[in-house]
Amino acid sequence: MNHQPRIVVFQCQFCLYAETDQHWMDHELPANFKLVKVPCSGRISPLFVLNAFQGGADGVLISGCVPEMCHYKEGNLGARRQLDEFSRLLKYIGLEEQRIRFAWIDVNQRGRIQQELASFEKDLADLPRNERLATRTPVEQGALQ
Repeated sequence: MNHQPRIVVFQCQFCLYAETDQHWMDHELPANFKLVKVPCSGRISPLFVLNAFQGGADGVLISGCVPEMCHYKEGNLGARRQLDEFSRLLKYIGLEEQRIRFAWIDVNQRGRIQQELASFEKDLADLPRNERLATRTPVEQGALQ
């Protein structure tokens, strides 16, 4: 298919400790990405993810702390369990499970977020655009902006 996929990134506010990585996310993120910061990946409801797909996202990446380093002790483990269930729901309604990805990022891993996003973008480019759940204003008209 090879198109530029639209990706929503839910980022735990504590998982990127390096100033350069956080600056890149806040100021240099490519236009086809939409950043949503959350207090903890455990606070992300599956409805937020569904809402992103309804807004025209081709994929959703959730960035959370590694299990031993969660600021809220076990919030990221709850998010992981919840999103495993949600990926099965996506498959049930006809979307590929590859459209959702969870990235454990250690505070010491500099540049890892860029690698994760590039890999996810490449994988999504091989899938067709998400038109199955895109029920709100198309991205071109401002849904992910």
